Parts: sequence; C-alpha cells; structure tokens
Amino acid sequence: MGRALVVLIVLLLLGLTFEPSREIMVETARPALVPAYRWMTLHEMNQIVKDLESHQETRGPLPAGDREFDAWLNQRYPQPASREDAWGTRYRLQVTADGFRVMSAGPDQEFGTGADLSREGRRLMRR
Repeated sequence: MGRALVVLIVLLLLGLTFEPSREIMVETARPALVPAYRWMTLHEMNQIVKDLESHQETRGPLPAGDREFDAWLNQRYPQPASREDAWGTRYRLQVTADGFRVMSAGPDQEFGTGADLSREGRRLMRR
C-alpha cells in the first residue's frame, strides 16, 4: 500500500508539471473543489465582517463605495488572495441603513446570480 501511494503521488506531481495535463486535472477536479472553495470563502467573509465591525468601533464609519472598500481591503489584508474569494473575484461591500453585507460572486464569478455568497454584519450608529 505504501509503494502504491508513493507511485500515485509521483504520477500526480508529474501530471501537474505539464501544462496540458495540469489543465485537464484541474478541470476534472473543479466540481469536487466547489464545497471546499465555498467553505473557505465563507470563512474569509466572516473574518471581514468581524474586522469591519471592529473598524466601526475604533476608527469610525464603514468604507463608502467600491473604491473606499478596495482601499480598506488593501490596507487591512496585505496578501492579495485575502481580498478575493476562492474563485479569484474581489469581495464587495453593500451598506444598508442598519447593517452591511460582504459579498462574493461565488463559483460563476458573476454578481447578481443565485451563486452569490454573502455574510451580514451590524452597522454601528454614532451619536
């Protein structure tokens, strides 16, 4: 069993080395990866919600508009991958009267479809 596993790992690594076989392997595995990508994205969005709630308590109002939210993400998360969902789409922020929503386009990488993911946070009202 140990040798078979080593052979399998070596074949996998060889397959990933060459571009044509890598593309085939990634496309074949993509449906199996969607649940893991969804979990990772939701986990990241939960953290962004917590950080935005903390930001309100310590620094003031939520970022207004896409440009300010992008700047906030860039400052708060130095790693580019932390500013995007697992499919490589930049997160968005939607602010409402009493809350806010961090959004991911989801696996189809298009906002406004049934594949979108979101997490909601509370908006602090300053007196």
